[in-house]
Amino acid sequence: MTLELTAGVVAAVAVGGAAGAVIRFVLDRCLRAGILYANTLGCLLLGVLIGAGGAGEAIWQPWAAGLLTMGLVGALSTFATVALRAAQLWLGGSRWKAVGLWSVHAGCGIAAAAAGLALGWSLAGNVAGAVVVDIF
Repeated sequence: MTLELTAGVVAAVAVGGAAGAVIRFVLDRCLRAGILYANTLGCLLLGVLIGAGGAGEAIWQPWAAGLLTMGLVGALSTFATVALRAAQLWLGGSRWKAVGLWSVHAGCGIAAAAAGLALGWSLAGNVAGAVVVDIF
């Protein structure tokens, strides 16, 4: 879905982005692997949203898609922080740790996105099935 640049969509992205940034900040400060959790959660949520939206007709209003995908998930996940930390490890001589950091983040992200897609497709299929039953 391509979102038009309207005031409502921009405001929704800003609100979602603020919420995602706060959640990422809290995870990073409160948990040892907070950025890993934030990135993995972001990939899972995006997978669910795409899976649910792609399983049938478009179910998202433009403002909701902007709020959830570009705003919340975009600010929640932060592979830029991973890149910075990996570069710091690499330049500090801990090259295996840098490679491991990228590998764990990429692996968890891909697995979470795949699980999210499956969950989203399942949820959308169940919702569609319930609507069909109610109609008939």
